[in-house]
Amino acid sequence: MSLIVKAADQGINGLGMAASTVGVKQGGGKGKSIFAGTLLVPSETDNLVEQKRKEAQKQAKKIVGDAWQKDQKALQKIDEKWKLWNDKFTQIKDSEGRIADIEEAKKRLQQEYNVDPESQEQKDLEILERFQNYLKGLGDPKFTEEERKRLEELQYMERTEYQTEALKLNSDAADEKKSIEKLGLEREKLKGTIASEQLEHDISQDMLDASDLAKELLDASGKDIVNLLIQEGKDKIDEESEEEQEQAEEIKENKQEQQEQIDKIKENTKENREDQEEIIQGEIESDKMDHEVSYKQLGTVHMEQAQKNVQKLMADKKLIVEDLKGIEIDFGF
Repeated sequence: MSLIVKAADQGINGLGMAASTVGVKQGGGKGKSIFAGTLLVPSETDNLVEQKRKEAQKQAKKIVGDAWQKDQKALQKIDEKWKLWNDKFTQIKDSEGRIADIEEAKKRLQQEYNVDPESQEQKDLEILERFQNYLKGLGDPKFTEEERKRLEELQYMERTEYQTEALKLNSDAADEKKSIEKLGLEREKLKGTIASEQLEHDISQDMLDASDLAKELLDASGKDIVNLLIQEGKDKIDEESEEEQEQAEEIKENKQEQQEQIDKIKENTKENREDQEEIIQGEIESDKMDHEVSYKQLGTVHMEQAQKNVQKLMADKKLIVEDLKGIEIDFGF
């Protein structure tokens, strides 16, 4: 029974093992075909293929993973800045709310002290509040010449209780305004930083470069795997060639041994033939001698018998001895 194995749809499976669909057929007659399906035959090459695939996948995953983490960190920084920007906006709104409350408190205070909005006390308070805001760093008060002269006079004048309480409230409002101004500047700076980082992120090629590098790595790994399989095929061919060479040498050695045996047999046969010829020759000589002896013995016997027959004939025919004179019979053969 012959065994025929046919490979079909050969390839490399997910485990890195050489997989082939094979049919096993019995020779002779119609035979039987057994469809064995996909056979996994792990070998040293399969293990190397799997190892290279895993290493390539691990490296590619690390490259892409590192790029992704870097990208996420950049986005996280941008998100954190946006959160800070929103927090500052909330702080501004809180300060604006407190300023509104202070303005309401100042109005109530004016009503409590029954100060006329057009009175000199109220006008002097407004000049003092503008100067107070200037000292708080809230910009140029832009006094008129008349207002500047009145401010010089006020520095030597004692302030009323209403003016003192109102200036306390105005100081708190000025602090809130200064805070709003500072928060506004910080928000503008943050917004510029966010825009810059967002632009840098948008034009960044890190993820694309990482993807390309990972793809190149996997492609290189695939080429290495193909080279391994090709090398395995070459090694297999070399191994088979070596086996065939060994078999040829073995056959040659066997033929030489057979030839030596044949030559030895021929030599022995020649020697045996010579010995047999000598033996046969000796037997022939012996037989010849035996035949000579037998012939002599037989001649003697025949001669005696002939004499007896002659004597009987002579008696029967009543021949006389004289009638037989001159008769010669050679019984020596």
